[in-house]
Amino acid sequence: MNKVLALVLACISFSLSQGQKSDFFPLGTVNPSIPTPEAVLGYRIGERFTDYRNLERYMEKLAASSERVKRVVYGETYEHRPLQLIIISSSQNLARLQEIRTENLQLTDPRTIKSRAVADRIVGTNPSIVWLSYGVHGNEASSPEAAIATAYQLCAGTDPRTQAILDNVVTIIDPSENPDGRERYVRWVNGATSFPPNAAPGAYEHREPWPGGRTNHYYFDLNRDWAWQTQQETQARIKIYREWMPHVHVDFHEMGYNSTYFFFPAAPPFHEALPTEAKKWGEIYGKGNAEAFDKDGIPYFVGEVFDMFHPGYGDSWPTFNGAIGMTYEQAGGAGLLIKRSNGQILSLRDRARNHFTTGIATLETTVKHKKERIQDFLRFWQTGTEAAGRVKGYVVSQGTDPRRAGRLTSILMAQGIEVHQLQEQAQLDVQRFYSKRGSRESFARGTFYVSLSQPQSRLARALLEPHAAVKDTFFYDVSAWSLPIAYGLDAYSAESPLPPTAKKLTEVPQVAGSVKGGAAQVAYLIPWDRHDAMRLTWQLLERSYTLHYATRQFETMQRSFGAGTVIAFVSQNNDSLHADIQQLASTFGVEVFSTNTGLTEKGISLGSRRVMPIKKTSIAVLTDSPVFSNNFGQLWFLFEREFKIPFTAIRATDVKTFELDTYGIIIIPSGGDYGSAIDSAAVDKLRRWVQQGGTLIGIDEGARFLAKSRPGLTAAVLQTDKKEDDKSKEEKDREKAKKELTKRQTLFEKQETQRLDNIPGTIFRALIDTTHPIGFGMPHEMFVFKGNGTPVELSENGHTVARFSKDTTEVSGYAFPEKARKTAETTYIQDFRIGRGHAILFTEDVAFRMFWIGLNKLLMNAMLFVPEP
Repeated sequence: MNKVLALVLACISFSLSQGQKSDFFPLGTVNPSIPTPEAVLGYRIGERFTDYRNLERYMEKLAASSERVKRVVYGETYEHRPLQLIIISSSQNLARLQEIRTENLQLTDPRTIKSRAVADRIVGTNPSIVWLSYGVHGNEASSPEAAIATAYQLCAGTDPRTQAILDNVVTIIDPSENPDGRERYVRWVNGATSFPPNAAPGAYEHREPWPGGRTNHYYFDLNRDWAWQTQQETQARIKIYREWMPHVHVDFHEMGYNSTYFFFPAAPPFHEALPTEAKKWGEIYGKGNAEAFDKDGIPYFVGEVFDMFHPGYGDSWPTFNGAIGMTYEQAGGAGLLIKRSNGQILSLRDRARNHFTTGIATLETTVKHKKERIQDFLRFWQTGTEAAGRVKGYVVSQGTDPRRAGRLTSILMAQGIEVHQLQEQAQLDVQRFYSKRGSRESFARGTFYVSLSQPQSRLARALLEPHAAVKDTFFYDVSAWSLPIAYGLDAYSAESPLPPTAKKLTEVPQVAGSVKGGAAQVAYLIPWDRHDAMRLTWQLLERSYTLHYATRQFETMQRSFGAGTVIAFVSQNNDSLHADIQQLASTFGVEVFSTNTGLTEKGISLGSRRVMPIKKTSIAVLTDSPVFSNNFGQLWFLFEREFKIPFTAIRATDVKTFELDTYGIIIIPSGGDYGSAIDSAAVDKLRRWVQQGGTLIGIDEGARFLAKSRPGLTAAVLQTDKKEDDKSKEEKDREKAKKELTKRQTLFEKQETQRLDNIPGTIFRALIDTTHPIGFGMPHEMFVFKGNGTPVELSENGHTVARFSKDTTEVSGYAFPEKARKTAETTYIQDFRIGRGHAILFTEDVAFRMFWIGLNKLLMNAMLFVPEP
């Protein structure tokens, strides 16, 4: 052993002596034929960060050497790394693994269980199923190391404690939920670590560069994607998770290095749809973890953060699926060694060992309470099928876009939620989402109905309900998310039960697209009401077809075509247009109409000057610091995966030197201090580029960067920059009263006021100018997602495309009344004409986590219809 490595090990050993045992595997004797991590990897756990290939290699070795293990590859990442599970139990349990799995699935639908005796037998004799998930955030790097240790202990241990776990539990280990993010982090940190490691908090090895390893290939936070399933890692995971439906799920994380360790019970709020057993089991497992930590004097805390309100986490989503889902958070987010503010050294080995300890404690707590845990699992599904309350279900209309409605049903069905479809017209007592009164409405054949009298009623309610009941004012994440609203669909709470003739769907209905009227002599008309019309249009542009769009409504062939209708003139394109548009219409499920005349029955003619050419232009998107990586990733995914739109990513710091004239559209995503990256020279360059005809689009904080008080690219005024003379007497009086109150508040009261003043992610009503190109194909009134950004005042200098309604009482989620009032009558979208170009401000995120797809068209319209030839 060389001197440097000896010094590293000495530092790690010293850190372990700070109140913790140095023995990583405290359970007892082991089978020497099972390879240790050190024998395969060449180092002890905690001495370096294990890259994904070595993690994979160790799991392969375990599977080849132990009769207790089954390794399953269940998918792959965008960078083609395998997603894997390690299933560990006694050889007897593994021999009947399929039977255990099948019988457990019976419990999730009590309607299929033949008798109480059958249920009692399954509950009393089957092992419990515990799923341990590690490393959903790739740079929270200790948990995959703990996964290696846990897998080794369960495979090699010959002591009574390990044997009890094997006999009573089927343990499923996902050693790295986010291989791409982990690999990005590990490549960097292993290359950045000094020898010996530098424990100074400011050292480079603790300062991960942009974009960081937290997220997946497209910079998505996979721990916010469980319910929305936008990413292929999530889709694969949900599919295999539902093949097992575990009784316990633990998601292992890290938090700031100056913290200690968090485990359940969770903090409020708890979603009202969750049963009281969720709190009960959080306390039971919390006591088990506390007992294990107290033996070694390891500090921890419970119940202060990490709520169970939002259904998209790795703790809440499993809980909505009958498990006790829990988050465990270890202090970390650092290199091999880091000095904490209390002077102690925190090592990677410390961090991994603590996760190992809670993992084993969770398994042992499950053994102790096995029958009771499975019984409560069964009860969860039994109570889900009981009669619903006043609201019997949710109705989702296909409207003019059945494919978009079908896309919503596919997300629900992938999560085991039963969806029915009306087979004939039905009269139902309903209340439209965000309306003030109910009515009896007629719904057409094909309308979707999601009943709340089904095993998955809790998750169905959580994902679909217009208002999630909010009793608390603290939220770890967003406070509103209704899926039909996010998809821009008309939805209703139904007081009428499921019609008896409705058919339960076993697969998502296919929506056929076609060209109505055969080969056109004059033009093809693409209505702008379907989401996938945008995909079809972009593909036509990519194939170099010439397209136009109508800026006014018209009628032809006894059908109305709204503003935004895309027109492909036969005379301006080659003959391949006929076959390509037929193929694309079929692929995207879009109805295209052929016309043999430019004369219309009403409204503008096809040869009108109000029919404008679509300018196909090159697109650039700013990236790298200070751009928020999640926000860049959303656009990257939207363009590359959703619409297949080519674009160029430009570093924000390169704007000053980059050849901007190559591009017609530049997008500034939400970010931090853009002033640090885009100096006055770069601002002047952007201004000249816009004046010469460029379209500059700012989103969220990227839009606020374009405000008058920042570089002054537009005349937009932030509410916080409003001049004193422009404020009303009411505003001045409120501000004065607030200042007086602040003078007398305690520190706690000031902190509470600041917290309450936050909008954590809430649904607001917005009014859209549907005569402006950005509003084409949109309804006049929409419900949109709003974060905590500073409101932008309405402006007489720019055109207000969309604004927040005066009626702010109809929000869903949390908003402090004063904050909601300040949001009313402020800008959602503004369009500033600058020379021959445009600067467009989207003051909120219109691609939020890529499940709020109902807003995508606003951005696409800005890119298609605003740039001028």
